[in-house]
Amino acid sequence: MNKNIKDMKIVIVGCGPSGLGLARVLQLKGCKNVKVYERSTHKYSRLQGSSLDLHVDLGQKLIVAAGLENEFRVLSRPDGECFSFGDKNGNLKIRKPFLKISSKRPEIDRGDLRDILMDSLLPDTIEWDYHFKSLKQIENDQVELTFTNNDGSIIKKPVIADLVIGCDGVHSKVRKYVTLDQFKPEYMGITMIEGEVANAKNSCPEIYNLVNQGLLFVMEDGIVMIAQQKTDGNIVFSFAQKVEKDWIKNQGFDLSPTSNSSDIKRFLKNKLIPKWSPIFHKLIDQSMAPFKPRVLYRAPINQEWKSQSNITIIGDAAHSISPFAGLGCNIALYDSYELATILTKDIDCISQKPLLEKIENFENNMLNRWRTAAKETMENENSAFLPNGIEALKKRIGGIYYYFNCILSVNKVVNYINYLTDLILLTK
Repeated sequence: MNKNIKDMKIVIVGCGPSGLGLARVLQLKGCKNVKVYERSTHKYSRLQGSSLDLHVDLGQKLIVAAGLENEFRVLSRPDGECFSFGDKNGNLKIRKPFLKISSKRPEIDRGDLRDILMDSLLPDTIEWDYHFKSLKQIENDQVELTFTNNDGSIIKKPVIADLVIGCDGVHSKVRKYVTLDQFKPEYMGITMIEGEVANAKNSCPEIYNLVNQGLLFVMEDGIVMIAQQKTDGNIVFSFAQKVEKDWIKNQGFDLSPTSNSSDIKRFLKNKLIPKWSPIFHKLIDQSMAPFKPRVLYRAPINQEWKSQSNITIIGDAAHSISPFAGLGCNIALYDSYELATILTKDIDCISQKPLLEKIENFENNMLNRWRTAAKETMENENSAFLPNGIEALKKRIGGIYYYFNCILSVNKVVNYINYLTDLILLTK
């Protein structure tokens, strides 16, 4: 194909951060015909969950390339970088406080990140209520995509594209057309149950203080409990355990949107953590319905495939990863940044590199980067569920603060520094 990349019809399947970020940068670089197709029926049809820490050398690369530094700065929270480790009795054991002036991975709510990316796109870039079903190669090295509406009752008019990028998550339907249905994501052996508490400062003050605007870990009795504060003061929490893949189904929990989740609350308090402090039981009781299941999958570490000239995948669609190092969204956004950069590097040149060469270059970089991240996150994951590994994980994340016994004194000093840098407008 001799068509210039800026004149190609580019179809992005999936409206998550990586798909939106890719669309934004491609449009800024001069690509005229970029469309994002999303199965959700409208912008607010899905809850967006907790927060993400965007690393300056990964996720923030996309933010800068997208020209959204100011929007990100307003909505991100350096205070979300605080890491705390507690025990099942409700005691604070280790705290790595946040120092605003040295912030390199501030938190931003998933919904806020999605909004700033979505709002930056040209009008009518996103096509809602498009559920991807299949694609096929057609003449002129183009691709024909078939979509239905969200519930599958209506078949949409076929969409023709010069380039397709699958950004449709861990259960990607585009993936099989790239990998030829090999190397499918595998169940990690870990399932999480996630809840959310509103106005945690008043509804669960003990947990609120332990979280300290950031992230709390409690790892005991073979359970990993994580709690994280959002910008609105809500706290999202989850209990992770090693169980079989069909555990949620076999328990018979009612996870429908209209459920009051009473059966899950009883299970969590009476079966999962019966000997944990009442402050954790209170957290469960105060949770808003419904609870959400998180059955975790990851891509096989040895996956590889032969690149194609008009279709690729990025993010979780290409390389789903364990959440135990906070790298999933970061490397997905870096995928978007790098792919857009490679595709458009010679956009103003008379002759351009073949699309196949660009995609092959990108996919090799992407998979090598992901393998490094996957090894780190698997190390954290293994440590979190092994008694001997938990202390190693605390040391790795806590750094020098692991060795401080004077937690309150350290925090007072850090809080004073944060106050001063806010006062002289070096930080917000």
